[in-house]
Amino acid sequence: MMRMLRSALALLLAAAVLYGMQHTRPLYSDITSPIVASGGMNKRVEARAFALSLDSVRVARVLNVETFGKSKTYTSSGVWIVVEGDAEAKFETLGLTAGEWLSRSGIRYVLTDRLWATIEMMPGDVYQPRLPRRVLLVFEVPEDAVAGGTVVVAPTKLLPLDDEIRIATTVSGKDIEPAITIRRNQERPPWTVLPQR
Repeated sequence: MMRMLRSALALLLAAAVLYGMQHTRPLYSDITSPIVASGGMNKRVEARAFALSLDSVRVARVLNVETFGKSKTYTSSGVWIVVEGDAEAKFETLGLTAGEWLSRSGIRYVLTDRLWATIEMMPGDVYQPRLPRRVLLVFEVPEDAVAGGTVVVAPTKLLPLDDEIRIATTVSGKDIEPAITIRRNQERPPWTVLPQR
């Protein structure tokens, strides 16, 4: 009788342990998710391999790009978000190829591919250790995704356990400009955002 009681208690204890392990273990996506460093605007945020600071976020309905004496106007059914800042590698040369706008509701919008060939912007730049460079990120998002958005930058989205920097922005979604112009420069930084503030 005592042996059966011990066996039943051991079986119940094993079932409770297995149940607890099943409901408290992290998901595979959590185990292999990026290593996130977070911060705010106008602050240097450091990950293991690179650092990033953002100093300007502007929102406009129309985006004009001036390159080599020609001007092209880009319209959108949403709005354009133009983000400027500084990025640098910490220990070795690297490229930053993944940039996203993370809305307050959790929807992610990748960098626009509509104009990056006409102006030098991320992705495509290579960053050197201890040599900060200006970074330009342009997103095309719905108007309701602007307020409370976060900029997410990583070397790549393909590698698990890689660095990722998230910078919370201070845009409210109410200060939308009618138009912004990005003008290509011959020297550094390779662009100017107009009208200047």
